[in-house]
Amino acid sequence: MEKVGFVSLGCSKNLIDTEVMLGILKDRHMEITEELSAADIIIVNTCTFIEKAKEESIQTILQAARYKEEGNCKTLIVTGCLSQQYKKQLMEEMPEIDALLGTGSWDRIWDAVDMARHGKKGLLYG
Repeated sequence: MEKVGFVSLGCSKNLIDTEVMLGILKDRHMEITEELSAADIIIVNTCTFIEKAKEESIQTILQAARYKEEGNCKTLIVTGCLSQQYKKQLMEEMPEIDALLGTGSWDRIWDAVDMARHGKKGLLYG
């Protein structure tokens, strides 16, 4: 069973979106872990409300990306405001990211996981 680790940053809406995504993945028989180093898939739900939140989001993505080299991570997915506002820059400047979901696309988290598991990178917005 694949393990999924989540990091949720920012507002309470992000936390709710994260909880919904967790439910979707649990329904697909994914195991949720709080230990990012043990996660096969890491999902970072980002915030850009203020500059400091944007910086924290970028640093968190970079930290999560390290688990692709130092941990079990095979897939890194970024969701939330940062992925909505900076999708082109993120895909160009952070090749470790496998998929981006826009703020209205949290319900497509399984599509993003499945796509990345099949070696495809992409953007899911809807």
